[in-house]
Formats: sequence, C-alpha cells, structure tokens
Amino acid sequence: MSSNAYEWAFLSHGAHTASHILSERKRSDRRLFLLLLIVTCCLVPLLVVGGIKLGIGLVLALLGVIVVVALLVIWPVFGFFVVLACTLFIDQSPLPILDNKPMIYVFYWPNSLQGLPDRPIGFVMLLILIVLFVTGLLQRKKLLRGGKLILPYLALMACVAWGVVHGLTSGGNLKITVDEVRPFWYLFVGYLLAYNLIRSKKHLHILFWCIILCAGFKALEGCYIYFFVIHGDLAGNHEIMSHEESYFWISIVILIMLLSLYYKCRAQLYTALALLPALLLALVANNRRADFVALLVGMMVVWLLMFLTKPESRRWLVTLLLVVSILGGAYVAAFYKQSGGFSEPARSVVSVFYPDATEAASNAYRDIENYDLQYTVKLNPMGLGFGKPFLQPILLPNLLSLDPVYLFIPHNTIYWVWMRMGPLGYLAIWYLFGSIITRGCIYARKLNDRYLQFVAIYVVAMVVMEIIVAYADYQLSFYRNVIYVGILAGVLMKLPALDGQSETSLPVDQKKDMILDEIARPHAELAHSHMGGGHS
Repeated sequence: MSSNAYEWAFLSHGAHTASHILSERKRSDRRLFLLLLIVTCCLVPLLVVGGIKLGIGLVLALLGVIVVVALLVIWPVFGFFVVLACTLFIDQSPLPILDNKPMIYVFYWPNSLQGLPDRPIGFVMLLILIVLFVTGLLQRKKLLRGGKLILPYLALMACVAWGVVHGLTSGGNLKITVDEVRPFWYLFVGYLLAYNLIRSKKHLHILFWCIILCAGFKALEGCYIYFFVIHGDLAGNHEIMSHEESYFWISIVILIMLLSLYYKCRAQLYTALALLPALLLALVANNRRADFVALLVGMMVVWLLMFLTKPESRRWLVTLLLVVSILGGAYVAAFYKQSGGFSEPARSVVSVFYPDATEAASNAYRDIENYDLQYTVKLNPMGLGFGKPFLQPILLPNLLSLDPVYLFIPHNTIYWVWMRMGPLGYLAIWYLFGSIITRGCIYARKLNDRYLQFVAIYVVAMVVMEIIVAYADYQLSFYRNVIYVGILAGVLMKLPALDGQSETSLPVDQKKDMILDEIARPHAELAHSHMGGGHS
C-alpha cells in the first residue's frame, strides 16, 4: 500500500471518529433541549398555581433555588463561585442597625425551617462535593483529591470528632455541639472545593474579582449606613456592620500592596484603588481594633515576602518601608489621644497596649475570659469537649440577652480550640495553620510565575491575619471566615500545578471541546474533498 493510501486511510478514520463524536454531541444537545422544554412546560402551570396559593415571592425564590442547584450540578465550578460570592457578600447574621434586613437565607434559616442539621451554605457545599464524587465515579477517575494539606486537615477533624464524642458523653448539649463543630467542617469543605475546582489562572482572576467587588459593595453599604442611617454619629454605635466585614476590607489593602508590584492585573488594581476611600471610611466606622492590628502585621508579612521574592525591587521596598514608618509613626503620635473619625485607627492600635476607659472594660472582659479558659483547660487536660459551658472561677457579666452562647464560644477562639479539644486539638490547629504558612512561603520563593507568587503571598498574609483576629474577636467561629480561609488554603495548594500554565489556559473540559473541534474540522474538510473529487 502506498504512502498516499496510508494517509487517506488515516484521514478517513480521523474524520469518521471526529464526525461521530460531533454527531453524538449534537444528539446530546437535542436531548437536553427537549428535556428542558418538557420541564418548562410542566413547571409553568405549577408555578401559576403556586403563585396564586403561596405568593409569587416564595415561588420565585424556589424557582431561583432550582435553577442554581441545576447549574451547580452541571458546572460544579459555578457552584464554587456561588459559595465564594455568598461568603464574601452575605452577612452571617442580619444587621440590627438595618432592622435585621435584608433577609437573605444563606447562613441561617427562616423560623419555619429552624432545627435542620446544617445551614443552606453547608448543604450547597455538600451537594457540590457529592457531584464531584459521583462525576469521578462515573468517569472512573480519582474521586476527590486532598492535596498535601490533607494530613493536617484530617488530624484536626479527628480531634474535632474526639471533642464531639467526649462532650456528648459527658453532658454536652447536642444543638450547641453542632453549632460549635460546623466552622471546622466548613474550614475543611472550603479547602476541598477550592483544591478540586480551581484548574486555571482564569479561575484565579475570577476569584480575585469576586473578592474586590464584594468587599467594595459591602464598603458602599457601610458608607450608606454611616451617612444615611446613623447620620455620621458613631457615639452610640460601637460598630456599624458585622465583625468579619473588617477582615474582608483589610484584605483589599493587602491586595493593593501586592497588585502594585505585579503589573498584569492593572484592571483589578485600579478597581480596588477606586473603592479604597469608601472601604477605609467603612473600616474606620466599624472600629474593630483587632483588624487594625492584623492589618499592620499582614502588611509586614507582605513586605518581608516581597523583599525575599523580588530582589530587583528591594531598594524601592526599603524606601517605601522608611517612608511609611515615618508617616505612620507621625500619624499615631498626632492622633492616638483623640477619638472618632480619622484618629480611630491610631487610637485603636495604641489602646491595645494603653487602653482608655472604654477599651479597658473590653480588655478586662477578655482577660477574664482567657483566665477562665485556661482554668478550664487545667481541670480538663484532655479537653472539655463540645457543647458544655466553660468554667468560671471568675464570673463574667450575664450576657444571655445579647449572646446566648457567650459561655460556649468566647472571643478568643484560639483558646476555644484548646479548651474544647485539649492539647492534641490545639497542636492540630497550629499544625494546619503552620503548614499553610510554611508552604505559602516556599511557593512564594519557588514558583516561576510572578502572578502565582503574588497569590501565595496573599494567602500567607490572610492566614496570619486570621490568626490574629481569631485570638481576639470570635472569628474562628464565624462561618464566612473559615470558609474563606479554607478556600484560600485550597487555592494555595493548586499553585504548583498552575505554574507554567499560560494566562489563557482553560479548564480540561473546555480544552477537550476545543481540541475535538480543531481535529474534526480539517479532517472532515479533507475527507469531504477526497470523496467529492476535489483533487485531480
């Protein structure tokens, strides 16, 4: 057989295979279209009847839930970004300052559904994990990957399981136990989702757009509250928004620092800079002292890692450090004795060491809490277990009307882990955080791609700042914080796989579609020309 015959046979086989694949895809699309048409025709009369009997608002909400669930089943990565957007944008608890509105049921249920074992966001994340598991099962590939952080996570979850068993067998309250354990589960699930669904640099760009835009919208909401709800009067308002909001705002300051040295993301930098005035105003008005301290530490972490990873910028970084130190020191010296407005960050930082009367009372409460937690640990060397109030050798003020679980979840959630799970749990949480920080520092130095270095530095800074705010302000028990930190940990562990990937790299499924199209087109054309006598 001649070489031309071999070539013709190869082209015919390739054209036949590609044509078969394309025809199968067309048939699949037609079946999907017919299914959607049938479902739509069936739903329309049901929606009309439901709208008459239940109210159009509830029916539309249910329809929206159905659409979102369908989309995340088809595209799990869509579900991942829905979880991320909800984490960044939706309040865990309604804002009292806005009369507990708007009512968006993501982190809590309406009264009629109270008592379910998990929150809506938890069910969504679990559904995405199930979809990933089933997809892997059907495609006969590895189901769920755990990455190099799986051992620290499993060690922590084993300690959580011990705390649950120990607590429930010694009189712990089941409902409170579930509430206490949920943040650790979310920390783990957030990691799994990000590690299994972040597959390209494009996903990273979308992730940071979500971070910037959601923080910006929340900052604008804070400005609205400041100007139009409380009319600029902070005297009777210790905070204007939730605790964790300030954590997301200071993350934008960290992003601006990093984006200013990584030139491929100009659009994100300019957007963050445009939102910065509203963000700083909202941050000052929200007045979370721990976040101001965390921001200073985070900025130092970023500076140090940039100094190590960008030797060509070291002279500029040293100059920047000197200028910022001089201006920052002058600002603190000039304003730390004043109160309100522009002076609030300076006063808040100094009050950590030299508190005034208001901060002294808050510090004293935390000191008593920490003493009680340490006392509880001494009497329970293997941990108290979940679901039981910590001991009070020094009584705290009765805050049941304001916080029903104030004797279960203290401000210092680092000590909370120690008190609940004992020294093994305390070691496990530090093992996890230490692993994230260590790997982040290694990746920041070893990765070739500058953009991925920037992501690694950002993750390290955010984890360090989370530790600081968790030590003083509940934030290891807040669902939004732990989901976000878990997601960042998953993103971090995918960076080596993305190193060297082009900026326009696409997820694997999209690449397959493009390759099939490219193969099918020339082969089909060649086969057609041969069969149609297109050559002499």
